Amino acid sequence: MSLYRGEKVLDGADFFTDSLPFYFNRVEETFDLQMHSHRFVEIVLVDEGEGFHFIDEEVVRVTKNDVFLLPAGTRHVFRPGHAGSRHPLIVYNCLFEPSKLLACLEHLPGFHELSRSRPYLFEGTRASSPGWLHLREGGSPWSIWFRAAYREFTERKPGYLLQLYSRFIELAVMLERHLERLQSNSAAEPENRFMEEVLRRIDKDYAMQLSAQSFAAATHLSERHFRRLFQQYAGCTFHEYVRSKRIERSRELLASTRLPVIEIMKRVGYTDKKHFLSLFKQSTGVSPTEYRRQASLDRPLEHK
Repeated sequence: MSLYRGEKVLDGADFFTDSLPFYFNRVEETFDLQMHSHRFVEIVLVDEGEGFHFIDEEVVRVTKNDVFLLPAGTRHVFRPGHAGSRHPLIVYNCLFEPSKLLACLEHLPGFHELSRSRPYLFEGTRASSPGWLHLREGGSPWSIWFRAAYREFTERKPGYLLQLYSRFIELAVMLERHLERLQSNSAAEPENRFMEEVLRRIDKDYAMQLSAQSFAAATHLSERHFRRLFQQYAGCTFHEYVRSKRIERSRELLASTRLPVIEIMKRVGYTDKKHFLSLFKQSTGVSPTEYRRQASLDRPLEHK
């Protein structure tokens, strides 16, 4: 890395190889790292805690599931809410070289149709990109994407390289559809307000029996139409969103309490242990017991 105007400029040579033009990590943000920029694109998901993101001359308060897309040249740094917090600010980072990825993906059928996401992802210099992007409603699809990609990158099982390239195709499509939804928000404002209320209800009552059919009936919509509206707004199906919220809460309980796995399973709305264990491992890559063991290395457990 080098210095520019007294600030660090991170170079891709510190992270990438010829076969791996991308890099993933999961880190706790502290007060050690100074304001910096980089010569590559960075995408960040806030996984735990809250704090602040200093971007150029702006300060953005951040919480769990916030997503940031930062083109090359963006000056930024994350800061936790305060020193010594029991709930540290932990983020996933995805770094990549846009030109190398573009060279690999631009010949795929349909790639040039991604007119909204390409400037953010692959025209990644400060001069040519639309600027940094903050997705406040990042939520489940982005969390699922980061966990899956990070797992492929760290475990490096056979075929992981193909999986990672396919993940970037998925990312481009996911961002394209998200930006398309933002553009059509004004025309669909009443529906968006309704879906926002649905998400709030799920976030609050995730442990209860929830069904698309009951939500649709309560609002005099057909179930098919409700499911379509939900997926357009949330970026995932109703079932996927509820499952992700439950697994997310189970992770929090495993990391912060000594409750038995069976009790946690019931608290998040599951009654079948085998089904819960399967869903948890599918989402996180490890069993609940192993997840708790890993979490215990980072912070003490409390009785609740």
